[in-house]
Amino acid sequence: GDAAADAEAGSGKQPAGADGKPGRASKKEVYPAHMRAAEITKGLKSGKLVSGTLHMLKNTCYLGGIQNLKEQIMVVGSQALNRAIEGDEVVVERLDDSQAQVYETAAKQLRHGVGNSGQDLTEADVTDLAREVAQEKSAFEGKTKGRIVSVVKRQIRELCGSISPLDSPLPRGIESLGEGQRIFIPSDLRFPYMFVEPPDADTDYEGKRVAVSVNVWDRYIEIPRGKFIKTLGSVGDINVETQMILMEHQISNDPWTDEVLACLPPSDYKITEEELKGREDVRKTLVFSIDPPKCEDIDDALSCVRLDNGNFAIGIHIADVTNFVLPDTALDKEASARCTSVYLVDRRIDMLPKLLTTDICSLRSNEDHLTFSCFMELTPEGEIVSERFAKSVIHSAAQLSYADAQSHLDGEIEERPDITQAICDLNSLAVNIRAERFRKGALELSTASEMSFELDGDTGKPTNLFVYKSYSTNKLIEEFMLLANQAAARFTLDMFRKTSVLRNHLPPKEKSMAEIKELLRCHGVADFDYSSNKALSESLKNLDKPDDPFFNRLVSIMVTRSMNEATYISSGDVKPQMYHHFGLAMDKYTHFTSPIRRYADVLVHRGLMASLKLQGLPEGMADKSNLTAQLEQMNYRNRMARWADSASDELHRFLFFKEKGPITAVGIVMRVLQAGLSVAVEQYGAEGVVELSAMDWLVLKESQAAHGRPLSPYEGISVHIFDRCEVCIEADTTDNRHRKLKLTFVSLPKAAARLGDGAALRGEGGLAPRTIEAEEETAVVQDVGA
Repeated sequence: GDAAADAEAGSGKQPAGADGKPGRASKKEVYPAHMRAAEITKGLKSGKLVSGTLHMLKNTCYLGGIQNLKEQIMVVGSQALNRAIEGDEVVVERLDDSQAQVYETAAKQLRHGVGNSGQDLTEADVTDLAREVAQEKSAFEGKTKGRIVSVVKRQIRELCGSISPLDSPLPRGIESLGEGQRIFIPSDLRFPYMFVEPPDADTDYEGKRVAVSVNVWDRYIEIPRGKFIKTLGSVGDINVETQMILMEHQISNDPWTDEVLACLPPSDYKITEEELKGREDVRKTLVFSIDPPKCEDIDDALSCVRLDNGNFAIGIHIADVTNFVLPDTALDKEASARCTSVYLVDRRIDMLPKLLTTDICSLRSNEDHLTFSCFMELTPEGEIVSERFAKSVIHSAAQLSYADAQSHLDGEIEERPDITQAICDLNSLAVNIRAERFRKGALELSTASEMSFELDGDTGKPTNLFVYKSYSTNKLIEEFMLLANQAAARFTLDMFRKTSVLRNHLPPKEKSMAEIKELLRCHGVADFDYSSNKALSESLKNLDKPDDPFFNRLVSIMVTRSMNEATYISSGDVKPQMYHHFGLAMDKYTHFTSPIRRYADVLVHRGLMASLKLQGLPEGMADKSNLTAQLEQMNYRNRMARWADSASDELHRFLFFKEKGPITAVGIVMRVLQAGLSVAVEQYGAEGVVELSAMDWLVLKESQAAHGRPLSPYEGISVHIFDRCEVCIEADTTDNRHRKLKLTFVSLPKAAARLGDGAALRGEGGLAPRTIEAEEETAVVQDVGA
């Protein structure tokens, strides 16, 4: 459809419009024509053109890019995007500065398909706002800009959203609708509005969620034509909204096929003598696990034995998933497609069938389990004397929550003094290991407040929410998982220099960190140094305000969001100096400790087995191009899982406030935007832009301040970056496209008001956070990048 419509066209060098000038297009042609196939082939061979998959910034359809191992090309504005949308396989032409300026000028003039509340926004306005509030903005700061000259393959997928009400105004740039046509509004901001023809165009779809797929987008229409698929259900229904989240992020929750189920052991599986051959028997050693409460998929367990020489024999025992997931089977192929388990507020979508994730492989207590162990001898200072890997069998003596383990550590539990002693020893080691890690420059970064929700048992609706409580034992587990992961990276890389799976984290981009430095300067901080991870770590430590813990966390969150995304790489795809993990300050790092829920760990286990001569390296890993493709799939699926987790949080937070009504709370100003104040409220894990009327406020973005105008209700009030302010939080029900909160400025709090006060900020119990990644990789930015 799209390519055929352009078949007769030339190469379309400029944005469409009268006389080739940027601006609104003529009625005959809205977008530049796509290049001919022969010209594309020639350009790709010469290197003038680049092919790749287009990915958009999380919250706009006007800013995206393609990225490969060598470069990143950013595409800005609908004219440069030229009808390409999220997930399309495209061909991009690099632009020089003057060419890029033409398209950027067009973006500053074009107004269509965006805006609400009467705002008259251009594409550039939308893009700028998206950049300011995006959590992964650094991924879209590539110096190279480009324009899309061909959509090689349109991604076929169902999009969820709403049908615009019959009496609502048309999106800007759309003059009229054809007979039977309506406007489809995707809930995912990465996609544009679409023309659709629902079965009954006269039906009012108000309050309904629908599914639509992209049909065709030729260069003569403003927005694509979509195909109406089905009505999903009512807006606000938790199951309907969650189904939308899964569809938006292409997360499969389909039943397991017969071919996959045929790969599983029997439901009454017992460990056989054959499986025990060659394994180290650790069943008589004290082993226990420490996890979030109600955790079912237990990947790891620990053992700690005091040695006669004063050192400690440590065992980090990981579920031996690869004993059951064999290479190139139907089960393995399904896991390699899913790549990760997905944790939402009210459910978990497993990477593997439950027989494995919660039964056979889960290291439950009082049962024998097959494991893959990392054995280490550590000095009391935490220095590694020796390390090795081996297949093993364990019998876990206890299945502890973090709170349970903390009670042992604090001497509050008299039973099982052997477990108490082991936890105390492990904690002492973890404290020393952690101190050394930070001495080397590791960063202690933060994501937004991890919230726990209490759900009604009948309706599933949230009845309460609170910040998830963390313990010293969280950090204990984190350190030993990091230790084992680092050892696995060393071990596999020594054997397979070109096909090892590594976890890579690049330094942040200069522009991102310079913005943070400028924001802090506006707050009076003049010595923020980010020249290295060690310098950045020291700067964050020196920013510490003992009387304001949320300020400390907030700056850490802002730095985290300016980081590059941590990704999986193949050791043969980059130079050895690129192996470095910036956030953890490690030369080599990988993922070994969570094979139940991460396919990366399955690959690492197979690499370890090949290193130990237990089996050969599977063909899919030995082939460099196959491995690279799999890692790209893993990076994308992990990103979608994080975004789905975030969307589930937003949904349940929205429903909480919809049920409770407006609530006033104290927040802190993260940034002063032209549109208002970006405010974070830790108590509810809420963030949003508090809109400031130009009639009432003078906004000085350069100095990060807003002042109430004379004769306005806010006369005499000044708000600066990092100031506290009282805001009213409520569910925004005016736009069914989004599940978002509305924040309204109330006042400055009394001097006595302090963030962090009040028992409501901390919960005792409730559901654990869904994402357990922080146990192993606190410094790695899991919800940034694209």
